[in-house]
Amino acid sequence: MSAVSADVKKKLLLERRNKWKQKKAEFDALKVQQETNLNISDGNDESDRARKLAERKSKLESWRQKRSENAQADVAKLTGSQRGNKTGKAGKKRIFDDSDEEENVTKVQLFHPVGISVENDERGKIETDLISKNDSPQGGDDPLERFMNTLDKLDDSSTFASSEVLHGIGNNKDINSDVDGDEFVHGTEGDHIDEVETEFRRLKKLKSKKRVKKIAFGDRGFEPFTKNFYVVPEEIRNMTDTEVDELRLSLDNVIVKGQDCPRPILKWSHLGLTTDIMNLITQELRFLSPTPIQAQAIPAIMSGRDVIGISKTGSGKTVSFLLPLMRQIRSLRPLSKDETGPLGLILAPTRELAVQIHQELVIFTRGMPNVRSICCTGGSELKKQINDLKRGVEVVVATPGRFIDLLTLNSGKLLHTERVTFVVMDEADRLFDLGFEPQITEIMKTVRPDKQCVLFSATFPAKLKSFASRILTSPISITINSKSLINENIEQRLEIYDSDDKKFEGLLYLLDRRSSSNVDNDEQDEKTIVFVSSQQICDLIQMKLADANYTVYAIHAGKPYNERASNLEKFKNTKNGILLCTEVLSRGLNVPEVSLVIIYNAVKTFAQYVHTTGRTARGANHGVAITLLLADEFAASYILNKSFRDNEVEALPSETSASLKAMAEKFESGMKTGKYRLTKGFGGKGLEHMEKINDVKHDEELKQYGVGERDANAGSHHEPDENLEQITVPKLDYVFHQSNTGSSHTTYSAEVNVNDLPQVVRWEATKNTTLSFVIHETACSITNRGKFYPDGGGPTKVGDEPKLYLLIEAQEEKDVRLAIELLEEKVREGVKKFSVQEARSTKF
Repeated sequence: MSAVSADVKKKLLLERRNKWKQKKAEFDALKVQQETNLNISDGNDESDRARKLAERKSKLESWRQKRSENAQADVAKLTGSQRGNKTGKAGKKRIFDDSDEEENVTKVQLFHPVGISVENDERGKIETDLISKNDSPQGGDDPLERFMNTLDKLDDSSTFASSEVLHGIGNNKDINSDVDGDEFVHGTEGDHIDEVETEFRRLKKLKSKKRVKKIAFGDRGFEPFTKNFYVVPEEIRNMTDTEVDELRLSLDNVIVKGQDCPRPILKWSHLGLTTDIMNLITQELRFLSPTPIQAQAIPAIMSGRDVIGISKTGSGKTVSFLLPLMRQIRSLRPLSKDETGPLGLILAPTRELAVQIHQELVIFTRGMPNVRSICCTGGSELKKQINDLKRGVEVVVATPGRFIDLLTLNSGKLLHTERVTFVVMDEADRLFDLGFEPQITEIMKTVRPDKQCVLFSATFPAKLKSFASRILTSPISITINSKSLINENIEQRLEIYDSDDKKFEGLLYLLDRRSSSNVDNDEQDEKTIVFVSSQQICDLIQMKLADANYTVYAIHAGKPYNERASNLEKFKNTKNGILLCTEVLSRGLNVPEVSLVIIYNAVKTFAQYVHTTGRTARGANHGVAITLLLADEFAASYILNKSFRDNEVEALPSETSASLKAMAEKFESGMKTGKYRLTKGFGGKGLEHMEKINDVKHDEELKQYGVGERDANAGSHHEPDENLEQITVPKLDYVFHQSNTGSSHTTYSAEVNVNDLPQVVRWEATKNTTLSFVIHETACSITNRGKFYPDGGGPTKVGDEPKLYLLIEAQEEKDVRLAIELLEEKVREGVKKFSVQEARSTKF
């Protein structure tokens, strides 16, 4: 009996094994066919692929629904079978056998994508068997369901994509629209790579956008903090208004704009500083008394006001914002263990300036163990910065690009700016000339709206006013010595040459005379900086000076950051060293030993000349700035003629002085006819700068083909010049309104009358380019209302439309007033440009 049962069992096992081998062979053939079909589908166009994927997804959903219904039926059948005796045992054993077969099948992954045609009944039977077995209550986890959950997790994953995989992969519109989980059902390696590749496309697109995590202002309140730390000393409080005006005039002509500006101080003790800070300032740093910008700006900032500080180079602007920043940070709640900071943020346009600010900040925080700082610039080691930020820092000094990188790392979870209460923008005009306005705008969206913000620079162009009005609240503008921004400790000189060869010989002569004087005086360290206009000229001059046995350290934007930092450090540590650089170091570089600045290539703007010459005469030191000028560089001659003081012009050789005056007059007369124009900015990466370059190139081409000569001759007549001098744009007439909606919400509007303006002015005020610019800068709503009435006419009866006017609406009063100001400025520029074109035109 036992032998018979053994033979029966053996026969059953053989049948089961043969059946399993048959199924395995069928499914192996099925897998090969699936791979072939998928390879063919990869060659189709994107529309065909999207259609097939949509069909697969719909069939997968219907299959899931059917499987769920089968599962419910099996559970009910199982419950009924357990209530019987022999029938229950048979049913239980059948379920056990089925689950045993399921184990064997799932080990070889016999699943296939739904949607591929089944060519024979046996394959459909196998698919039905697999579905019923996967639905078994005692069969364990469903592999398909488990894998679909894995796909969901993959969609939620954010980073960790290697650069090798991301390289060369294009962006994708939507990961969910191009990928579906059914591609993974059969578990082939090629499909897995396609899915991961598509995911990496999505990650690359998200990474390229670098969207910062904005603060939701309405979600919760912010921690209150103190802004006002200034107590007016009795000595200052008792001064009369006349005495205050005389004091500001004696402080190098301090001009203040804004309401309720604090009075300037006379000495450091008026600020109520702690003993350690006072000892640091007076004994270690040897700042015996505040400079003019420090005397007026520090009380204003410590009073909690937003400040725009405009002062000449080397006047102590850095100390003006570091002292109030340290005072405010020490009063804030310390960072907790789960907070990274920062509490204060300082933005600078260049790496060198950021490093220098951080070095001065370290001096002020040496005795403050609870105030940690970090300098974050491009080109430096990112890993160390991330580790320092994770431990928490109170102050971050950074360039805008690197700070955006830190804000977007780890999905914005690395750095939190919600507690930033003090923001500084040093050399603010250079930040915008270099095209950093979009980055700064994004950064400001992550900072609490009630922050204190200060801007400092040596120049403050008009284009920066609109941005300052958006980020500053009722600011105080402080301008030091507005009539002359050239430091009085700088002696200006000039040499004019006929050719580049003679100019280089003049450079060698200056350096030879400099080196011989340094040999006679071994005790002093007198360094020299030579500024050139481009990287190519910098490399060429370095080679020529090296051939002349001069040791020169060269720095420009084309060199690696490590080489730039190394050369700058060597220059600082080398006695009587010579630094050759482009305008990348024209701002913020503070080397007190620099006593001579040589401007080898002519400057193009007033701002460039101010900052370039400001690299010498730092603090109370004296220095010399020598410009080497070619005879055809008229724009630079105009700038120099305006910047030189009377005694400096008289000190020039008579021939040089006469040439300078003649060149400047020629350029000034050319500006009136439109032949010449003066660049208004440093030049950077923005579209505005590209437009200026194209205009200059266009003018050069016209001059090359003889058009410029005709324009010059046309401009020699007196009639166009007189017309240009008489260009006037009337002030815009407007009516200001303030309305309340009833829910404590106030809106502001202004009706600007344009009907009675001259035709050219009206056209400029109402054209789309002008209105689009104003809307973009102020976010106001501007619409045309009424209709045009010629010859001073107007509505004659009730119900007639009013005269043509522009309706400007906004939520803030300052936005409306700024829109009117910008509208007047754009109209003035447009009318002047139109008049110049009319004067230059040969059409009658």
